[in-house]
Amino acid sequence: MGKSVVRKTKIVYVENDPTLRGFMEKLLNQSNQLEVVGSFQSAKEALNDKSVRSADAALLDYSLEQDGLNGVELGIALRNMNEHLAIVIYSQFSVRPMVARVPKELRSGWSFFDKSATMQLEEYVSIIKQTLAGKGNWEEVMGSDSTNQESEASVFFSLTPRQRSIMALASEGANAQDISAQLDMSYAYVRKELSRAYKILLPNVDDTADLRTAAVLRYLELLRL
Repeated sequence: MGKSVVRKTKIVYVENDPTLRGFMEKLLNQSNQLEVVGSFQSAKEALNDKSVRSADAALLDYSLEQDGLNGVELGIALRNMNEHLAIVIYSQFSVRPMVARVPKELRSGWSFFDKSATMQLEEYVSIIKQTLAGKGNWEEVMGSDSTNQESEASVFFSLTPRQRSIMALASEGANAQDISAQLDMSYAYVRKELSRAYKILLPNVDDTADLRTAAVLRYLELLRL
């Protein structure tokens, strides 16, 4: 009898940096245990591709699009399309607070790790395989002080993706007129969304306070969690 062929783990990969995406896709396919069945630049591309439904795991960059889904949000959306999909998030930012942004009932089969130029192929394979086996590292990453993280994450995700995009530009010093031009929105719409974002970020703020400055500081604080 001939040798049995071991089925490779099917991976979908989402990374908005084309150079890194090309390198990583080639690296992952060098493994005799993995097969990249879909490689995408954006959340939209991934969500519109049928390969997601037959994949075993998804490797997702956290920072994808300024005016769209981040990796965690995309992971949740992909899990809704494929309930057995293992989700692995990697980022140049601290991954610890990202766990709290995943609903508790969905955390099984999730792993998080920091981007590193020194990681070897074997490490990627190990993380993906363990996550697929239901041994995601989210509890280890989150640590014991989860209560405050859960609360803070709920504030961050109360903002819509559009409001987060607007606040991101505001935190860089852009005014409402600049934001409307950069995001191709009307000035009135940006003002309205800023007002809504302020109320979410600062529910109990004094009306006499500098709302813009206080909201930007609060937004940056949530990003650093």
